[in-house]
Amino acid sequence: MKTANLSYIPPATLIDRARIFFVQTLWHAELIEALEQEARQQLALFRFPETKIHTLKVAGAFEVIHLSAAIVRRYVWKQGFSQVVAVRGPTHIQSNLRLPPFFQGSFESQLRSEFLLESPGPIAYFQPYSPTSSDELPIIITLACILRGETEHHRYLAYAVIQHLAHLNSTSGVPVILGVLTPDTVEQAWERVSQAQDWVKAGFLLWESRLRLAEIDQGNVLTEL
Repeated sequence: MKTANLSYIPPATLIDRARIFFVQTLWHAELIEALEQEARQQLALFRFPETKIHTLKVAGAFEVIHLSAAIVRRYVWKQGFSQVVAVRGPTHIQSNLRLPPFFQGSFESQLRSEFLLESPGPIAYFQPYSPTSSDELPIIITLACILRGETEHHRYLAYAVIQHLAHLNSTSGVPVILGVLTPDTVEQAWERVSQAQDWVKAGFLLWESRLRLAEIDQGNVLTEL
């Protein structure tokens, strides 16, 4: 049986900036609460403030996708914009007026124009979360259990949930930690409760590596083959 063995302690700078969201199910409530308590014990060891820990509950594993995506939207959807657009360039004007001979024909002109592009109402666009040096660092930890049943339903459910959480994790810029158990038996699930400690560490470690990556010089970027 695997026990928590991820050896990692987050630096104080991460503790100060992080915010934890537990997204957990009401199904298998006793098991899920045990997972949360295990995770909270690890956070307590890191002296992580309770005020920045949020527990949000849904019915089952499928609903975990919806709420996790809602949290992600708080960080990746930007609202409203205004921008001054300048238009400059040559234009060709053909004259068809009956004017004296020296006015006949075509002539060239230069167009100079500026206008304000502004949304008439609320507008939002997707922008993967890339925090500044002072922005908070959100971590979503999903807690659920998809137990093997008598039909193939658990396979389809697990595939859908994990696939969508993986998509959020890879595209949003917000760490989504997979704490969704898929055991054959309830006993197997209980044996894995201690893994919740590692899920907490994984969230912090991911942010630490992300911030270090941002400091690495990209060097020469190839523009042609």
